Amino acid sequence: MICLLFISKANAFTFENNKLKIESFSKINTNETLDILFKFSLKNGWHISWQNPGDAGVPTQFNFQNAKAFFVASSVPEEFLYEEILTQYGYSNEAYYLFHLSELTKTPSLFLSWTACKDECIPEELQIDILKETSPLFEKTQKKAEKTFPKKLEKPIEATLKNGHLFLDITLDDDILSLISASPDIIPTDSKQKIIKKGKKSKVIIEDLINPVLPDEVIIRTQNQVYIAPVIQQTPHFLWLLLLAFIGGMILNLMPCVFPVLSLKALFLASSDTSFSKRFQNGALYMCGVLLSFLSICFVLYLFKKSGAYLGWGFQLQSPLFVALILVLFILILLYLWNILKIEMPFINFFTKASSLNSFLAGFFAVLIATPCTGPFMGAAIGYALFEKPSVYFPIFLSLGFGYALPFTLLELFPGFLKKILPAPGKWMERLKYILSVPILLTVIWLGWVLFHELSNSSKTDSFEPFSIQKLEESLNRGDAVFIDFTAKWCLTCLFNEKTTLDTQSFRQLSKNQNIKLFKADWTNKDSSIYEALKFYSRSSVPLYVFYPKGATKEQYTILPQILTSDILKKTMLETN
Repeated sequence: MICLLFISKANAFTFENNKLKIESFSKINTNETLDILFKFSLKNGWHISWQNPGDAGVPTQFNFQNAKAFFVASSVPEEFLYEEILTQYGYSNEAYYLFHLSELTKTPSLFLSWTACKDECIPEELQIDILKETSPLFEKTQKKAEKTFPKKLEKPIEATLKNGHLFLDITLDDDILSLISASPDIIPTDSKQKIIKKGKKSKVIIEDLINPVLPDEVIIRTQNQVYIAPVIQQTPHFLWLLLLAFIGGMILNLMPCVFPVLSLKALFLASSDTSFSKRFQNGALYMCGVLLSFLSICFVLYLFKKSGAYLGWGFQLQSPLFVALILVLFILILLYLWNILKIEMPFINFFTKASSLNSFLAGFFAVLIATPCTGPFMGAAIGYALFEKPSVYFPIFLSLGFGYALPFTLLELFPGFLKKILPAPGKWMERLKYILSVPILLTVIWLGWVLFHELSNSSKTDSFEPFSIQKLEESLNRGDAVFIDFTAKWCLTCLFNEKTTLDTQSFRQLSKNQNIKLFKADWTNKDSSIYEALKFYSRSSVPLYVFYPKGATKEQYTILPQILTSDILKKTMLETN
């Protein structure tokens, strides 16, 4: 076997044996990054595999050290058919791979491995240091390489998975001939692909998937061109997302973390007697307070997201200082309701008077109390919005805020509805004030409990194991059924579900009988791994309940409703397990 490795002036390095020749060409950019191009020239009928090798083979792999590597492109793969049975994707003539390297703090190196196949397959590998220099033939070789690269589509392809079938919506002038997944073990090499074309739009339907997951990228062969495009989950229509956010905002008024505060406002609305113009002004200012508060929170989230930090819905209650301030506020409100505190204070007045400023403040501060919880419809809309561009992100939050503010804005405008169902003002108002102080007292106890756990960083030991991505993957690899409880001490909805459903003998017995692995992802304090896991499920808030049946892959999960019942758990775990 001939095996040579040498450096030349024309390229960064050359490796050659009796099967192939590998050359690299590099270029230093003005920002101290490096573009590096690899050329494979195959000999004597040998071939190597593409990143998706097909029915057999090992992908050619590039493992860079001391540099951040971004894969740019590789040549369009060929198809090799053996005995009319097996199909491989790879290269038998020439192949090019282009990478962009950054963060070159040290001398970068590369561990390159491939398997050369002919009548037999032989694995080979190579480790080299990458020189930070510009090769004279880089530009010329790059132009030649680009002719072999597939053309990139401007927009990602939207796809959905339904009943194990893959549906892709592709917009092209050309007629589509076939589609190949760049990810292995998803689309079979002999898959039956149904292509329905209407004008420039085509729907490709693939029914016989190896694994029911979305490929990262696909190669699209047409009559005149070969394209490559990333694949993304098909998103709901924007107007549908706005509607989900609006409905979720309305339902948020009924969530346990919101009702204690807003019930006070309803009480004082019933006793107010103002003109319609004044009520209209108060209602508009309450609406403005809610919307401004929502926009303030989502703007902070957006800034942190742009900086690369991890924050989700309800992030402020992960701060012990914020929890302590809210706790003090609720204690003062409680003392006022019990007639212990007689001092007139602006932040208490807005609960007790119907002035314009207080209506605005009531709306603004009501949102801060609402952020620990997400209700039905709301989680999906926010989870999608947090990872979208501003033109989608901010309208969804505004729609959520509008839905949240609308019920009490209508009560502000038309208090006669409350007066019809409540008796005339009298001593019962004072007694009702004490009754309504009960949820405020419970809120004080809850906030104190949250603060204690945040400062002590203690966690409850129960039948749930602490969550980690590694533990989840190990369980799924064993074929276990898995239930994940994404929760936090500051989430009242989470605690409600725990007390009524999860922390019960019936659930413990059900999970034991079905051999279900239970994980608890506690997000009381900031945890980047839990945030990344929430992103994987397209969520940014808790509660979130995820169930994997036996033998499922990481992508084959079911998201349960945010308000749990024993019947929901039984139906999900028995029917899908």
